[in-house]
Amino acid sequence: MWKFHILMAQISRAIDMKSFGDRLREARTAAGMTQEQLGFALGVTKASISAWENGRETPSFRVLPELRNALKRSLDELICGVDATSTTKPHDKDTAELKAGSVHERTLLVRFRALPAKKREAFLEMLKP
Repeated sequence: MWKFHILMAQISRAIDMKSFGDRLREARTAAGMTQEQLGFALGVTKASISAWENGRETPSFRVLPELRNALKRSLDELICGVDATSTTKPHDKDTAELKAGSVHERTLLVRFRALPAKKREAFLEMLKP
């Protein structure tokens, strides 16, 4: 679990944008939800939501798919700040040729490939829009 927290922090620094907590707060308020309402929907406390929004903690892998569903936002957008609707999907023939565009992307790719197969599958599952 601690590896996920480190990964989340590295992604936030690599992107140099709003923090995960800022994006979470914006998505929650845009959805018209209070911290308490979102916590109830996820099965966590209001204090947990507050800690995530203030950067003191990050949600567990278990909560991420539920978070995506409750806020109706992609995890790409929430975690990385990437609007999934604005990205283009590569063609199948291009997929094999994809290369990391920066040192940060390469680091993420290397760490992803180092994960056990089940964790890679779980990670990809949580990234689905």
